[in-house]
Amino acid sequence: MTSTGGDGLGGRSAPRTPGDEAPRDSRPDALKVASITLDGFRGVPGQLKVNFAGRNGQPQSAIVFGENGSGKSSIVDAVEWACQGKVGRAAVTGGSGPLLLNVKAGSCSVEAVLADDIHLHRRLLPAEDGAFRVEGTSTPESLRGAPMSLKRSDILRFLDSPAIRRGTLFFDHALDGGAAAVPQHLNAAQEALEEDRHQIKVRLREAGARLAGRLEVEPPPRDSEAIMLMIKNEVYLGLGNHDWGRITVPRDVRQHLDEIDAIRREMKAANHRAKVLGLSPGAAEALRRMQLFLGDVSEWMTTAFRSVTGASHVDAITVQFGRLSEVSLEVEVALSNGSVATPRQVFSEGYQDLVALLYFLAVSRAAGQRGQSPVLILDDVLQSVDASIRVALMDLVVREFRGWQLLVTVHDRMWRTQLRDIFQRAGHPVTEIDIRRWEFADGPHIAAASSGSGDIDQPLWVALGAGDPATVCGVAGRLLEQICDRMSWTIPISVQRKRGDAYTLGDLWPGTVKEMKGTTAASAFAEVDRWLHLRNALGAHYNEWAESATWSEAEAFGLGVLDIAARMHCGRCKAWVERRGIRSYQCRCGETSVVPT
Repeated sequence: MTSTGGDGLGGRSAPRTPGDEAPRDSRPDALKVASITLDGFRGVPGQLKVNFAGRNGQPQSAIVFGENGSGKSSIVDAVEWACQGKVGRAAVTGGSGPLLLNVKAGSCSVEAVLADDIHLHRRLLPAEDGAFRVEGTSTPESLRGAPMSLKRSDILRFLDSPAIRRGTLFFDHALDGGAAAVPQHLNAAQEALEEDRHQIKVRLREAGARLAGRLEVEPPPRDSEAIMLMIKNEVYLGLGNHDWGRITVPRDVRQHLDEIDAIRREMKAANHRAKVLGLSPGAAEALRRMQLFLGDVSEWMTTAFRSVTGASHVDAITVQFGRLSEVSLEVEVALSNGSVATPRQVFSEGYQDLVALLYFLAVSRAAGQRGQSPVLILDDVLQSVDASIRVALMDLVVREFRGWQLLVTVHDRMWRTQLRDIFQRAGHPVTEIDIRRWEFADGPHIAAASSGSGDIDQPLWVALGAGDPATVCGVAGRLLEQICDRMSWTIPISVQRKRGDAYTLGDLWPGTVKEMKGTTAASAFAEVDRWLHLRNALGAHYNEWAESATWSEAEAFGLGVLDIAARMHCGRCKAWVERRGIRSYQCRCGETSVVPT
């Protein structure tokens, strides 16, 4: 396999064609993505153009919605490849061809148009030897930092990687704008030495903890420097090394000191061997820069974690880089009782996912503060976070990444509705890209971009923003009654009627739910049916027991009704869906439809 191309493409620089000039490097904020065009790329056999611009023509955030396998990741992967020359944090080379090419295509290309009319493109072409070569524009300086895409696989790799080598996850990008570090492939001797040094550091930490227990020092020191500072202050009363002989040390304390001294001599010898085997000079410099960059996110992570979870028992989440090895990355949790533990020791899987996600977000945020273009792709990554904290987390993201372009893929309709609400409440412009279906011959079928399901839902959005459960249930109940009223004669349902008949929601709802069974809207109606009691209990009549209804219940009811509205009423032509066949319904313009499952 061969590979040629510009920066970030993993190969030699190819002779430039007229379309391959390095783009001018604009202000970072201007390097947001207005559109992406795919041709033969992954799940797109032909050409597909996706616009991320709003009505003013400027790039804005986007919710990319579609079922699993509908092509969402193909779209955002194309953005990442065009902008950074990578897909899923891995540089694309000629050997990557089979992974990027659609099975029906002989070559593939992507082109991103940025805000200042900057065009970035990548092409994967067959080479003369039957392999592939990569060509493309150079990556702008302000797009060369942290990865712009975050996927579920990144979270899993972070959690599953041993702390001693976790820092290597960030070797593939130039986090501070300098040259990217190249992961060093250790030979057997280097691997063995690295493990020895790790075990020595563990033993030193344990010996320091035993001495701290004897001296009643809390919390115990965590590294060699802190241990020696404890010994100086607590054993030798702050005296200089040359005066330590003047202090009489109890025998049991002396035993602890001798143990620590012996372990430190082992460490010194191991460090000397490490210099002989050594890291490459380039890797050593990159590690130094990474330590400076990756180690300053603890304060933000702590504040963010407590904001999202409300966990008052967590005092701090700290990140330590390079303490166990040159490439170690430790995350520790300091609890209110003074103890320190790893996330796996004290957190549920959902909270562990949250910690890993916050770390990646902290790195992206820090990169943005250092001049990286403010574009962040969240590729279905929030689906892994517990539903109870998902909304709070996205509220934090929209707030902390104000002014960024956020491209969020999602396959869950309820979560899509919640996302829309979060963006609207924050006044963050967002467009919606709705992938209706995927076909082998044609790829994704995308409906026109929209900003909601139509004017009928606005009062309910306002009520949700106010945060009063009774108001939400009342407004949601009225909207639901309006929907069922219209459906009763456009479908029609089992209660045969004409406009003006005096039927209530109780009369119309059962027939509407029955009619929607076996269709793509069935899950939405089932979700609302689960909370329908709130309409009468809290929204329409006074019930003492209903006063205890929670906000989460009212919000679930309101969002469920909004989901039904989006399926039954077209935001483009403002028309209700009507029957087109057996359990098949469609609006006038054809954009909104309900079909059999």
